[in-house]
Parts: sequence; C-alpha cells; structure tokens
Amino acid sequence: MDYTGYRKVILTDDELARIYQEGKCDKVDLVENEYLAVVNKDDEVIDKFKMKNGKIEKIPYYNFNSCQSGSVKPKTFEQHFAMDLLQNKQITVKLLRGVYGSGKDHLMSAYASMALEQGWYDKVVYIRPSVSLKDVPETGFLKGTLQDKLGWTMGPLYDKWGGEEGVQMMLDKGQLELAPLQFIRGRSFENCLIYVSEGQNITTEIAKLLLGRVGENSVLIINGDTHQTDHKIYERDNGILKMIERLTGNELFGYVYLSQTLRSATANLANLLDD
Repeated sequence: MDYTGYRKVILTDDELARIYQEGKCDKVDLVENEYLAVVNKDDEVIDKFKMKNGKIEKIPYYNFNSCQSGSVKPKTFEQHFAMDLLQNKQITVKLLRGVYGSGKDHLMSAYASMALEQGWYDKVVYIRPSVSLKDVPETGFLKGTLQDKLGWTMGPLYDKWGGEEGVQMMLDKGQLELAPLQFIRGRSFENCLIYVSEGQNITTEIAKLLLGRVGENSVLIINGDTHQTDHKIYERDNGILKMIERLTGNELFGYVYLSQTLRSATANLANLLDD
C-alpha cells in the first residue's frame, strides 16, 4: 500500500499564504485528518499542516513528557504527524504503520505514559497478537499464570517502562491490563487507552473485534509493519490495511506511515537485505 496518511507538495508563497488565511489549497485534495508536508525544491519540509473539520490548519510542535518515559520529541516530520495524531482526543482510532525501528512503539508508549499521568484514562489495556515469528520454531506450551504466558509479548513495554519491575508496578496499581485477544469478545473497555502492538498480525475480523471493544471515553491505538506479517493469512487478509482502505477520511480515524529506520545505523543495515 502506497498511501501514507499525508501528502507532500511544493507551494508558492501565495498558495502557502492562502492556507494560513483561508485554510484552503487548490493544489491538493486532503481528506479529514490527513496531513500535509510543504517542501522546497530540495524535498526539505518547511511547514506542516493537517485537515481538520474541513480546513487545513498548522500543527504545533509536540513534546511528550512523563516521569516514566521522560521527554520524547519528534525526530522526523512523520513522527511529528504521528505525535499530533496520538494526542488528538477527537480521533478515537489511531493507526501507526511503518518500518522496523521507525518509532511506532516508542511514540505510543510515551503518549500512553503521559496520558496516564495526566489522568486522561484510567488504564492502558495492552494487546499483542500471540503470533510466533515467521520461520522460527514454536516454543511449546507455556506454564504459569496469564502474566507468565503473556510475558514474552510485553517486550515493547519492558523496553520503555522500566523493565519488568516498572511494568509490574503498573499492573499492581491497576494502570495496566494485559488482554489476550482470545478473551476480549463481549468486553467493553471504558475510559481506557487500548494499545495494540504488532498489529500487522490481525485479520479484518480481528480488526472488527477490536473496534467493537472501544467504549465511552476510550481510544484504540494500533501499530504495525505490514512488511513483517508472520503468517500467510495476514498477507491475504490484513486488518490494518483494510482499516486504512475503509476508514480513511472518517473523522474518528487517523493514520500515519513512518518510513525511516531510526533505531541505529546498524538496525538500518537490515534494509540492505531486502530483495
């Protein structure tokens, strides 16, 4: 899928002035919640906007701050768009799609920490499809409690929220709930931030199931890299691609694609192995 959730365009001074004055631009036809990167002839981003309530408006600079995650700032214009999307309380379904190391979980976990600290939600409901890595043997039956069985899915949280001890503290305080996909049918999550990681491994039916769990004053945030699906079924029927196809332009839905691997220069070497 080529659609990124934003457009890039070169504008004249008069065209840019019209955006500021009227919130309109004849050069590009944006849908609701879509972003606009104004670039110069060298493809450098010089201004950033979004379509909101039928008008194009400038987006402010963002800095997610919390005691748990510290201060997180955007490193690219795409991350700037993603941070604007995450903090927008009018959008209840937020999707970050992108390559490995592009900051999907980094931004989502930072936002979740800040949202809990600010009291915007009672808790984070964490969901990660229990799908094993493609071409890696299964580990077999896992003994222990539900938390023991789901421990391997919580890597993104351990990395960002103080390791196992920090995550355990949130679980003990009731600020974090682990919710296996197998058991969420029939539930209604109220005043929650529903956090789905590795969302490339969901079908359209699972996407519908997740959307149907969003109760009053709750939001659903999902990340995924559709280049890294772990079973053939998710290549044939991918829930997040279907969401982008069917929900783009809906006032309750927003999406941004993150194209740059920022984790490290070494991590970026993985791109050289692509066919």
